[in-house]
Amino acid sequence: MSPSSSIHRLGRAERIALSFLLLLALAALCGPLLTAGLGLADPYQIDAANLLSGPSTKHWLGTDELGRDLLARILFGARVSLSVAAAAVLIAGLLGVATGVTVAFLRSRSQSLAIRVIDVLVSLPEIFVALVVLAFIGGSLPTLIGTIGLLYWPQFARVSWGVARGIRAREHVMAAYSLGAGGRWIIWHEVLPNMRSIIAVQASFTFSFALLLEAGLSFLGLGVRPPVASWGQMVGSLKDYLFVNPWPVLVPALALFLTVLAVNVLGDWLQDVLNPELQR
Repeated sequence: MSPSSSIHRLGRAERIALSFLLLLALAALCGPLLTAGLGLADPYQIDAANLLSGPSTKHWLGTDELGRDLLARILFGARVSLSVAAAAVLIAGLLGVATGVTVAFLRSRSQSLAIRVIDVLVSLPEIFVALVVLAFIGGSLPTLIGTIGLLYWPQFARVSWGVARGIRAREHVMAAYSLGAGGRWIIWHEVLPNMRSIIAVQASFTFSFALLLEAGLSFLGLGVRPPVASWGQMVGSLKDYLFVNPWPVLVPALALFLTVLAVNVLGDWLQDVLNPELQR
């Protein structure tokens, strides 16, 4: 088997990561049915007799500071955390790709000016800008999604511009220009189909960044508001009890860590697949 073909095979780590993400997505999608099927308590139900308890037959992963079932809240929190990250990546991808491709077809001077503006936006610290925006506007789910999406569109625009610019300079594209093909035809038939793989890699890594940013903002109280559960909000609300019982804090933190790790493992594999020059 050639080295290039062996890259395309999922290794053990990639299979574990993919299986974990598929199970997590299925559990998040079927959260209410799953909690009912497993006999778990409602994620908002308070059990005053079991505050900050460890795993038990009644509460499989223990309870939080209000006695709410941690496993049920992890499942419901996964729906919020994953959907916020996915929606933000979708917004960032659509805006960024459209901007980057458009800039690649501008004239030289306008293109240079536009890419300098994008470079400035890329250099902005995401967490600081998000804190300022959400502190003034207020934290809500649509605001959180829009803020994260707008913070990451410059990265997509920068990558899309570089790829589209390279595709535009290829000989067969220049030949299509000479035969009378317009810019719109070139974009839809040459540029976009040939940049899907690069955008897929960018989206995979941006997803993990968006997941961490949402968790950080919710941790600070500027993201998802209680009683709605997200992993970052759960860690933030439980941090004061870390020295009383660290277990309830570790459960959502571990869920976040494993999810980001799995996404990065698959993103790294995808980058290897789409770049045959790279070897592990």
